[in-house]
Amino acid sequence: VLASVAFSMGTDLIDFMHGFLNYQIEHHLWPNLSMKSYQKSAPLVQAICRKHGIPYIKENVFIRTKKAIDIMIGAESMRWFPEEYEKEFLEIDAMAEIKKRGLVNVTLAKQ
Repeated sequence: VLASVAFSMGTDLIDFMHGFLNYQIEHHLWPNLSMKSYQKSAPLVQAICRKHGIPYIKENVFIRTKKAIDIMIGAESMRWFPEEYEKEFLEIDAMAEIKKRGLVNVTLAKQ
């Protein structure tokens, strides 16, 4: 959610005109959902983000296109993922990988 942006959405016409590509946040959460499911899930994702203080960024496609061009030509730089989040999630991912491979007992035995 932190590294993605959704475009204007909500009506069938707007979504059709965007080819349902305007649900980038939902697509990154669930890449295999149907287009209609993205439309249904967006309000739920927004509510969860609000509840947990996570920014859900939704902007006009033309504003996002300008920002992308500004980054490509060097007029702007990309927003970086906050370091404290990255460290926390890397640790979570490392522990999940250890558990997945059944290395928990080996790791704990070494400590």
